[in-house]
Amino acid sequence: MDFPPPPSKPFAEPPWLRDLPSPYYKDTHRRWQVTSREFIDKHLNEHAMEWETAEEIPSHVYKDFFAADMLLPCLPAPLPVDLLKSLGKTHLLGGLPIEEFDAFHGAIFQDNMLRSGLMGPPGALTTGVAFAIPPIYKFGSEKLQKQFLPDLLTGKTRICIAITEPSGGSDVANITTTAVKSEDGRHYIVNGIKKWYGRILLVEGIDYYCE
Repeated sequence: MDFPPPPSKPFAEPPWLRDLPSPYYKDTHRRWQVTSREFIDKHLNEHAMEWETAEEIPSHVYKDFFAADMLLPCLPAPLPVDLLKSLGKTHLLGGLPIEEFDAFHGAIFQDNMLRSGLMGPPGALTTGVAFAIPPIYKFGSEKLQKQFLPDLLTGKTRICIAITEPSGGSDVANITTTAVKSEDGRHYIVNGIKKWYGRILLVEGIDYYCE
């Protein structure tokens, strides 16, 4: 793959893209930088100001990103390889094997997502995936994972997080909302107050953070 020449404007790109040596960024990162930037510029950044002004992004954008597996890089590295392979997902855009995805690929993705200089449109796409899905596959029971993750990781359903509380903001260590199992052991009773929910009007589920 031919990589683009280094940018002519000083500090327009990070040093590793200006042909300065780096022990961290390799050809897989250069390939990913090019392919992910092309996709994100076309499907997000070219329209970001219009969507920011409208305070909404079209519903098809989320589907377009997931159809190309371009929201999976929101997940922390290393990716849940076995889980993704069970869903038939083996490579990211440009042929990057999911088991090779590392934190530097993730940083490149985030850099490309923020090239518009706006927070609204990219945040609308990424927040639920980045913050609400990982707790399910890291801490959720096998039953919960089988119930929710296949649709969440393929973009068929969306989820948001509920962390922030009036008493302590987004300080997860000091949340006061509780989840207590009912006497019959069949349900959890959630008791407390959450201040706001990310993208709640567009989701099918809420990931509550409770004690």
